[in-house]
Amino acid sequence: MSKLKRYKIFVFIIGFVVFMSSCEKLTEDFNKKQYKNPVKIAVVGDVSMLREQVENMFFGAQLAMEEINQKGGLVINGEKREIELIFKNSGGNPELGVDLIYELYEQNINLIIGPTFSSVAVEMAEECVKNNMLMMSYAATTPEITLLDDNDLIWRTCPSDYTFGTISAEYCVDTLQLNNAAILFRNDRFGTGLSTIIKDMFTELGGNVKANVSFPNEVNLNTYDFEYEMSTIFNSEIDVLFIVAFNSEIAVLTHRIFNNSKYQSLNKKPYIFVNDGILPEEILTNGNPELIDDILGISSTNEGNPNYALYKNNYKSRFGFLPATYSEHAYDAVYCLAYAMLKGNTTNPLQIKQYLREISGVDDYDPNNDVIKINVNEFDVGKNILLKGRSINYEGASGPINFDINGDPFPKIVIWSFENNQYIELTHFEK
Repeated sequence: MSKLKRYKIFVFIIGFVVFMSSCEKLTEDFNKKQYKNPVKIAVVGDVSMLREQVENMFFGAQLAMEEINQKGGLVINGEKREIELIFKNSGGNPELGVDLIYELYEQNINLIIGPTFSSVAVEMAEECVKNNMLMMSYAATTPEITLLDDNDLIWRTCPSDYTFGTISAEYCVDTLQLNNAAILFRNDRFGTGLSTIIKDMFTELGGNVKANVSFPNEVNLNTYDFEYEMSTIFNSEIDVLFIVAFNSEIAVLTHRIFNNSKYQSLNKKPYIFVNDGILPEEILTNGNPELIDDILGISSTNEGNPNYALYKNNYKSRFGFLPATYSEHAYDAVYCLAYAMLKGNTTNPLQIKQYLREISGVDDYDPNNDVIKINVNEFDVGKNILLKGRSINYEGASGPINFDINGDPFPKIVIWSFENNQYIELTHFEK
């Protein structure tokens, strides 16, 4: 690896939680816990971009680590070992992310969970492949990751935007019979990629995308003038407006839409279709209440999944607040790596990669050997089964994972809406 320009990396070592003035913060514990013969895994997130939300995702990974270690940790080559998570900030900057890979490589840490943003993940993934490091993202959904020549070293527990974009367009055209659409998307790799997939699929199915407009991703949306974007979108009648945004942005966007004069002048108000990662709770709590009945969404995490409900309860019991979106995927990433290490009796990423499909989504892996389903917080059960040489199918907090040939999951995908100000699931798609 060529030496890169050094950047300051913020290291977050989670030892305890301080809850103050309703603001959750990761704090450094100077009485750092000592781990027994640790297997070190870096958990990378774009903390300086979305601090509170990313820290919340970090807590998901921490919860998994604590559960695993409390139940005896790993057994590798006859040795008992604990998982130690090393928390890092990639800052929403691909150059910083690449430099971070260099730093981890120098520290002999070659297992990475993260990063958060698609705008950082591709460059980090390419650097990992060059150095035989295994990376599993919990939130970077760009389809570019799927297409990498990655030697099977790049994985993720969150589905690709290709899956979300395709299902979103198909549902609107085929099920709802909506013919005219507009798209409003944040101007970054994530927004551009997902909006393009939606536009292409909607058009391919016979629909008409009348406007495809971006909004800047590095401004204060509370003060930004959306007049151009709103005037373009609502210049003509549309059946559905697809919004591609972060959860932290959706409430502001709903208010801007409702308060726009062109929107108000429409004879028939369009559906508003929001992407995965948008929490229904955020819309109900902070969004414009006048739009609630017209909102549709897509998600790989659903309240009807008993594993997610258990995770959510355990998370709240541990930290005192509810998990953010994608924290469940960070939780699952820790478990997937742990089970693959047990299955392969190894900490070598070039060997771990061979076992990831076998521990989650193994419906047809070994028809002559019973495959035991392992749920949330059942590490002691899963470990015992694997140490006996039997097979497991880990179904995590995010649901069934089902890693495909590209290292992408295909869990249960839900289309949701609201009824009487309550979240409801309209339909679902699964493997």
